[in-house]
Amino acid sequence: MANPIDQRGKERGGIRRYLDTVTPQEYRPETGEVDLAEISLTGLADLYGSDKGKIKHRYTDIYTKLIDELGGRKESLTVVEVGVACGASLRMWANYLPNSWIKGFDIRPECASLCEDLENVQIHIEDVRQYPHPLGIVDLFVDDGSHIVEDIIGTMLVAQEWVRPGGFYVVEDMSCTYNDAYRDKFNKHFNQNLANNRALLMQFFDELLRMMDTGRGMWSEMRYTNKLWVLKKR
Repeated sequence: MANPIDQRGKERGGIRRYLDTVTPQEYRPETGEVDLAEISLTGLADLYGSDKGKIKHRYTDIYTKLIDELGGRKESLTVVEVGVACGASLRMWANYLPNSWIKGFDIRPECASLCEDLENVQIHIEDVRQYPHPLGIVDLFVDDGSHIVEDIIGTMLVAQEWVRPGGFYVVEDMSCTYNDAYRDKFNKHFNQNLANNRALLMQFFDELLRMMDTGRGMWSEMRYTNKLWVLKKR
C-alpha cells in the first residue's frame, strides 16, 4: 500500500526538469501538512520534481539502501552531486539528510542562487574537474552531470580521490553513453563536440574490473542496476 505522505509529495511535485532543455529555475513547493522529517527519499524526490524518484528513474530505491549502509538519514554525511539543474535533488538530499552537508557543482552561473534557503547546501559554479581545493572526506559522490563518456571518466579520475573508505561513487543515466541522439542534443545545446565514445568507457570499465580482481585499485565493490553505476571504496 502506498505511503500517503509519499503520495502527497507526488501530487505536489511531478515536474521533470532537464539540464539540457530548461534554464535553472527555483522550485519551492508548498509542503503544507507533509512532514519532511518523515517522508521517504522517493517522496522527497517527487515533491521537488527530481527524476530520481517515481517520476522517472526510481534511483531513490538504491540511494536509500546506500544511505542506510552509511549509517542512515540521521548521520552527518557529506554528499556531493555534479549537475545541479534546478536544484531539485539538492533539496531532496538536504531534507532527507538534515544533519549532512550537501555540495553541488554546475558550470551554469544561473545555478548559483538556487537553494539559498537551505543552510546545509552549498553550490559551486565550476567544472568539478578543475576545482582547486580537495573536498576532503565525501561519503556519497553522485555524477549527474553531462552523462557524456569523456566527462564521466574525467570526473571520476579526479573526484574518486575524495570518497572516503567505505563510501560510494555513483554515475547516473548510463544509457546516455550509447545514445547518439542524446549526444547530438547535448553538443548542440552546450556548443560542444564530444564523441561520447562508448568503447572508451568499456575499456575503462574493464580496467577497473581487472584491478578489483587482483586486489589493486581503490574500489572493493561494483554494482549496476537500471542505468545506475555504483562503486564502493575499499
